Parts: sequence; structure tokens; C-alpha cells
Amino acid sequence: MTKLRRILLAAGAACALVGTSAAMAQSAANAAAAGVAAATKRFTVAMVLPRDDQNIEAGFTGYLQRQDVPVQYVSIRFSGRSEDIPELRAKVRAARPDLIYAWGTPTTLALAGRDDQAGKDDAIRDLPIVFTEVTDPVGAGLLRTLEGHGRNATGVSHVAPLPVQLNAIRAYRPFTRLGYLHNPAEPNSGLIRDRLKELARTQNFEVVEASLPLLPQGGPDPAQIAPQIQTLAERKADFLYVGPITFLAFTHRDAVTSAALQNKLPTFCATESIVRQSGCLFGLFSNGANIGRYAGSMARQILVEKKPPQAIAASTLQRFSLLINMRTVQALDLYPPMLLLNVAEVINVPKQAAAN
Repeated sequence: MTKLRRILLAAGAACALVGTSAAMAQSAANAAAAGVAAATKRFTVAMVLPRDDQNIEAGFTGYLQRQDVPVQYVSIRFSGRSEDIPELRAKVRAARPDLIYAWGTPTTLALAGRDDQAGKDDAIRDLPIVFTEVTDPVGAGLLRTLEGHGRNATGVSHVAPLPVQLNAIRAYRPFTRLGYLHNPAEPNSGLIRDRLKELARTQNFEVVEASLPLLPQGGPDPAQIAPQIQTLAERKADFLYVGPITFLAFTHRDAVTSAALQNKLPTFCATESIVRQSGCLFGLFSNGANIGRYAGSMARQILVEKKPPQAIAASTLQRFSLLINMRTVQALDLYPPMLLLNVAEVINVPKQAAAN
């Protein structure tokens, strides 16, 4: 049992923090190793992202390369705007891919559509899609169930269960008021908010909520990020919880963390990049490279083994990493307990402290 698991279990965690994601991916690859040697076709994979490639995509492409799967990649950028969805689908179809890789809930829904809208839209339902970092495929309406979903889409989630995340926060510092900035334009945001409120009733804390106003075009107003976070700080939130919401945790992550720092509001984040590449205080999540490798194993099953995506269950990894941003620690003068420092990856350590 790891130190991190003992700490979180001591705080009342209900989910194990150890898993076998790498072994699962390797097992799937070994199951048809002979199929790779026989493969002669160069497959086309459309990489559909709202951002530049990151370690998760490196894990995906690197896995397929190591398994000798011949692939040519076509990069397609999604703006994230609903009015651009028809053009996005047309671009993807024009690429004639054997498989589509999609990152995030908004992008995956833009491509595959909701499960309950079959026959009512022009979503891509005839090409296999492997998604990553879709927080709740069922709650978002993408799949009816994780197993036996019957859809042309499957993939990997990345987020630790909310009870485990809450216990990670408590292991850093107890709280009674948890701040939450809601983006009404993303389905995940409402699902997470409601789940937090359910847990609040049984775990004796309050969710302090603010919501981003929507622009006339339907998207959230980024200029309101700072004022809404200031409101949460004025309402005495102990932490700002930043969930796996693309608009906040990726697109405008610097605005979120800067506003939180300005208001001396500690941040806990459910995704990696906002801690590693921005100013979030700390977070708990699955490693991006591992997510990419596992998604790569799914892609290999579809391309090489000819396994339909309908037969591949969507999965959530069960191994999580704790990451602490020491630059933000110092800015807030809010140091973690030594037990957490012993089990966490620590980044942005001041040079003098690192030398000691």
C-alpha cells in the first residue's frame, strides 16, 4: 500500500488509488501481436483537438509506433464553437480516416453527437472514435452505458472519483466551504456541480457557487472569470475547485489561476495541465501519457484486430498522481503537510530550496 493511498484512505477515500492501466494496455497489445506483423495497410487517424498536442497525444502516437502500427495522422483543429460543428464534421469526413481520435467532452460530442439523437442529426456515427479526457461519457449523453454501449465511440476518462478528490483536498487542509465556478455551456460542469452538492450534504461542507454569464452567441464570457472568482473569495470559499471543464481548466486556465492568486484563494484542480503549465496549487488525476497509451491500445484493437468500438468498454483509469505547484504554494504561503510532500510530485521548486 502506497503512502498516498494511506493518506487518502485515512481521510475517508472510498476508491483505491492503485490500478493496472499499463498492464491492461500491454495485455490488449499482446493479445494479437501476430496481427501487427501481418498488417500492411497504412491507417489514417484524424487527430481532432481544440489545442496543440500534449503528453496525452504523445502517449497515444508513441504506443502505436512501438506496436509497429503503420499510421499517418491528419491534424484537425476544433474551435470549440457550436456554430463550427458542421464544418468540423465535414473536414473529418473529407480526411477519410480509419479512426478518429478526439480530446475532451465538447470535441467528442461535436463529432459523435449524443446517443439519444441518433437519426436526428448529422453526427459521425459510421466511423470509429476513440476519445480521451471525457469526464463522464454517460452523464454527458455520449454513451448510454460504459459497457455494451452500442456506439461507434469508446475511450478513456482521466478524473479521479470526486470522493477521492475531496479527500485529497482535506489531506492538504480541512475545508467547510468549497468554491465552484460553473460554466453553463459545458454539460460536464452541471454534472460535477450537482455531484458536489450531493456529497456536500453527507460530508458536512457547503458548495459556494458562481456562474459565468453567457454571451449572445451562447458561449461563456471569459471577461467574467475574474469577477466571479473574486465573488467566491468574498463569500469565504476555503478552496476553488476547478473540475475537468475545458473552458476553465484549459482554454482560460491562466485567467482562472491568476484571479484565484490575486484573491488569495487556493485552487485544487482535477486535470494535469492547469497545475503543470499554469498556477493551480495542486491536483489529483491520471497521468496524461498513461491515458494516451491506454487509448492507443483501444485504437490498435480497432485498426489491427478489427474489433468494433461497440465491443470495447469505455474506461476510467484507477491510478492517480498528486501534483503540487510550489510556486503557488509560496505565493499563497500555504504549505502542504510533509506527508503529502513525501508522496507527491513537486514542481516549480525555488532554486535555493532545490539546492538544499
